[in-house]
Amino acid sequence: MTAEIPAGTAIVFACDEAYFLLARGLVLSLAEAGFSDRHGKLILIDIGCGAASLDWMRKSGVEVVQIPPGLIPASIEAVLRPVQRAQVVRPYLPALLPQFEHFVWFDCDVWVQNLHFLHVMWDGANSTPGAVMLAPGFSHYYTLNNVDAILEMQRYWLSVGYKPKFAETIAVRPALCSGVFAMRRQSSIWELWAREIEYLFPIVAQQGDPVLLHVAEQTALNVVAYTTGNYIRLDPLYNFHCNGGGSLRLPGGKVVTATMLPAREIGVVHLGCWSHVGVARIYIEQNLLYRSGEYLTDAERERILR
Repeated sequence: MTAEIPAGTAIVFACDEAYFLLARGLVLSLAEAGFSDRHGKLILIDIGCGAASLDWMRKSGVEVVQIPPGLIPASIEAVLRPVQRAQVVRPYLPALLPQFEHFVWFDCDVWVQNLHFLHVMWDGANSTPGAVMLAPGFSHYYTLNNVDAILEMQRYWLSVGYKPKFAETIAVRPALCSGVFAMRRQSSIWELWAREIEYLFPIVAQQGDPVLLHVAEQTALNVVAYTTGNYIRLDPLYNFHCNGGGSLRLPGGKVVTATMLPAREIGVVHLGCWSHVGVARIYIEQNLLYRSGEYLTDAERERILR
């Protein structure tokens, strides 16, 4: 089945200056894969890019928007680090971008090897217009030997804000990752997600654990998705977290799964945990950036490797 392109499609991502080099890789990878205006519009939500970076984006055909005052509730803004605005803005995309009908969100630390993800997501949008489509953050590609550790982590994410019995019903299911998702304007998930974030964020912020706050927006979406059942599970190949291992750059240039045979091409490469100590260097050494990082300036590469 070939999906019809929904009218008014936006491919949306957000970044600040620190992550601009990765966002640039995303834009370049989309262009190389053949993305054009007939597929939709690329939208950058600027949360702190420099003037030169924004100029590069505009020259590359990316529309730049700002988060207006009042879009994110004050109770959430009060407890955020600036970079987390890229996370909590997600359920407010229909209000921020009223001209679009269909939204595909990308974290700025992903890049694509082909446009198949778009057709998969358009199929999902057409078949179940009210659902959110997204992939598990952990999957069979690299978690077969880590089930206990993953369950422990997911239980911890849900340990604040929810009663133990309810939290367990969510924690034992695959954690769905909000770093790549597709949803149509008409979905009720947007409003439910926003409400859940408004409830959860202040509670989590009081605990003082930055890890919990970092995943609170995603935790809120998991609660909504699993309590409503209004979601479509995407193959993790379209949001493949390289920080979990299992990705390999082949001599021919493609990045594939490496944990089981046959090796499969990864559609959307996610350079997760980029800011963690030593992770970016590993990605550089393993040639996992777009075009193995050839697009980076000497200064950017030096900054990563220092």
